[in-house]
Amino acid sequence: MSRVQLNDGTYMPSTGINTGNGLVGLECTNLILSALNAGYRLIDTAPDHQNAESVGAALQRWSGDRADVYIVSQFGFRGGNGAEQDPRTVLLEEMKLMQVSYLDMYLLPGLYATSPHLADYWKTMEQLQAEGLTRSIGVSDFRAEDILELKKSWITPPAVNQMEYHPYVYHAPNMLRLRSIMDTEHIKVIAYGPLCPMFRSKDGPVDPVVARIADRHGVGQDEVLLAWATQYGGGAAVTLVNVLMEIHRDTPRKTEVPSNEAVDGMMLTQEDLDQIAEAGKGRFFRFAEAEVWRDALP
Repeated sequence: MSRVQLNDGTYMPSTGINTGNGLVGLECTNLILSALNAGYRLIDTAPDHQNAESVGAALQRWSGDRADVYIVSQFGFRGGNGAEQDPRTVLLEEMKLMQVSYLDMYLLPGLYATSPHLADYWKTMEQLQAEGLTRSIGVSDFRAEDILELKKSWITPPAVNQMEYHPYVYHAPNMLRLRSIMDTEHIKVIAYGPLCPMFRSKDGPVDPVVARIADRHGVGQDEVLLAWATQYGGGAAVTLVNVLMEIHRDTPRKTEVPSNEAVDGMMLTQEDLDQIAEAGKGRFFRFAEAEVWRDALP
């Protein structure tokens, strides 16, 4: 499995599984266990996914070691008890549910990027990292202006920015500006939604290009889109696969996920990457945090 080095010196796997979308609030132990058995070593979850217990149960049933699995979660909502205002409380609650003693990555969501308490939130994140409760800290859905605002107070910069990334969104001017700032600060991308052209924005200009490239390489169209997200324009450090989407893409009764080796090992030519990127300019689509991005600077 390939890994990428982050700006804090740690390493994380370059592909992983996401427990959101259709899995929110569901018992999904078997799906996560299938992913681990298929070779995935990164699990991305969050309090509002409401399935941390399933992550913990899968880890307990899996024959491997906790140290071999990279767990990502984030500060956020899990009910109305006010704990969402305290990154430490949320982290400890999620760790308890997953039956782990630390996280590998803890994220501050873009929901808090415009909060007057942003600097305090990030200071707490830095303290949690210093205490070893999380190995790395990052952000999710931060825009360019959010990164620049956070920079005013950070001692430790975020290692990653988890964000939507696929051929229909990368070319927006504010996305290009964000990537430029992130490159300057050595902040890596964790890409979610890389399969949007197949599931959320079908029948678009990317489809025939991806189909042609997939046929030439003898792989699935999903593998081509995942490879594009990982490789184009410096690419994403980490690409997240939604387990439910992958399982149901062919048959609703399929119970195994595609092997990590198949997803992780696909390499496109520069011509392939450029053709997909050019086709993607023919449509703009964003499914996550659209209202936040509408207010983003151009």
